Amino acid sequence: MKRFALFLLSLLFGTLLLSGCGKVQPNSHLRQVVDDTGQSVSLPSHPSRIVSLTYGTDEILLGLVDTSRVAALSRYAGNPDISFVTEEEAEAVGRKVDMNAESIMALKPDLVIVSTAVSPQLVSLLQQSGIPVYVSLVAVSFDEMEEKVRGVARAVNEEAGGEAMVQDMENKKAKLEEKLSAIGPSDERCALGLSFRGILGKKGTLFSEVLAMAHVKDGAARYDVPKGTNAYLSMEILPEINPDVILMPVWKVKTGDDEEAFAREIMENLAYRDVKAVKNGRLVPFPEKYKYVMSQHITEAIEASARAVYPELFDEASS
Repeated sequence: MKRFALFLLSLLFGTLLLSGCGKVQPNSHLRQVVDDTGQSVSLPSHPSRIVSLTYGTDEILLGLVDTSRVAALSRYAGNPDISFVTEEEAEAVGRKVDMNAESIMALKPDLVIVSTAVSPQLVSLLQQSGIPVYVSLVAVSFDEMEEKVRGVARAVNEEAGGEAMVQDMENKKAKLEEKLSAIGPSDERCALGLSFRGILGKKGTLFSEVLAMAHVKDGAARYDVPKGTNAYLSMEILPEINPDVILMPVWKVKTGDDEEAFAREIMENLAYRDVKAVKNGRLVPFPEKYKYVMSQHITEAIEASARAVYPELFDEASS
C-alpha cells in the first residue's frame, strides 16, 4: 500500500514538473526561418523586441511592423543623408544601437536583423548568447532587393506585408518606366557618382543598376574595381569619363567633409575645365541614401537619379 502511495506521489510530482517546464520553454511557439545565407533560424511567432543593425533593414522593418515592436534601430536612423527613416520614426522607436554585442544583448532582443555586411564575429557572439539573428543579403539588383524584402518579412512573420511592399515597388518602377521609356539608348546621358573620398561605381553594383533603370549611363561602370566598400576610383580619370552630370556627395562621414568646398574645388580645377558637367554647371547634390540604397526605397533612388539627370522630364509644364 505504501509503495502504491509513493508511486502516486511520484507520478503527480512528475506531471507538475513537466507542466511547469512547458510554461518556461514554449518551444511550440517557435518558427524555423531560413535566412539569406541559407541558415535556419528559430524565431518567435511574433517578434516584439526587434533590433535592426543596418539602415536598409531599418527601412524594410519599419515598412512592415509598428514601431512598438522595434527595440532599436541602427545608428543611421533619422539621418536624411543616408537613411529613409524619418526623425519622427527614429524618435518613436527611441533607441539606436552601434555594432556592439554588449549593448545589443542589454536590450534583450528576441530577433536581431543584420546584413552580410555586418561582422561575422558580431553575429557569432550574438548567436552564442542565445539571440536569434537573421542575416539578410546585400542586394546588387532589383530582383535581389525584392528577395531581401521578402526575407525580412518572413523573419518578422509579416509575409503578406512583404508581398504588398514588393508589389508597390514593381508598380512604382513600371510607372517610372512609362515616363523614362522616351529616352532611347543613344539619348542617355552619362552620370558619375562621387563621395568625398573619390568616384563611386563599379561593375555589378546596385548603384550601377539604379542608374541603368533610370536610363542613365554610369560613367564608372567601365572600370573593374576590387570588391569592398572602401574601393574608390581616383578623381584623375574624371576628364576621361567626361560625364554630363556629377552626382555630388552630401553625407559628411569625416570631419572636414564640406560639399560646397568640394564642388568649388572641382569647378576651379583646370584639369576638369573641359568636363561637360563642369562646363555646364551640372554638379548636383545627391544624398547618399540614393547612392547606397538597400531597401524598398530603390524605386525612389531610381526616380531621384532620373530627376537629377533629366530634370526637364519632370518639369510641371511637361507633365
